[in-house]
Amino acid sequence: MIYILIFSKMTSLQAYLNSPKAKRALSKKPGEDGFSLIELVVVVAVLAILSAIAIPSFTSINNKARSAAAANTVATIAKECAVKYANGEAGSTRPSVTPDGYTAVAVTAFDTGTSATTGCTATGTITATPNTAQASILPTFVYNVATGAKTCTANRPGCSATGQW
Repeated sequence: MIYILIFSKMTSLQAYLNSPKAKRALSKKPGEDGFSLIELVVVVAVLAILSAIAIPSFTSINNKARSAAAANTVATIAKECAVKYANGEAGSTRPSVTPDGYTAVAVTAFDTGTSATTGCTATGTITATPNTAQASILPTFVYNVATGAKTCTANRPGCSATGQW
């Protein structure tokens, strides 16, 4: 009786193993649905090429943004100083602003007299100088309060070939 039960289970197992569905499942090799090594190498190579093209562009955009921020800071301080001078406001404090990639903006357009007379003057300069790490990349921006001349390091981001901004 046990022999018949085992034999019947063996025949049902053999019948299942001989079915086309089971043969297809058993004959399939693991990993056939994935990517080949060549496909992966091609994808990595394409990504490397795209990165090599894109990274310098992002660096250049970042430097232009830093330069624009410094130029805007200098222009804003110049406008603030002109308004305070025109209004005769004494006791103005020197602005303390540091754009990214720059040292603190140097302002000599403020009178350095006693606290009662400290304020904007009609002369002097407002200068944004890049920090040591960025000195060879970013321009120095200078605004002359008396003449209104805006000069910068020529041929750098945010500065024209003639040294104007």
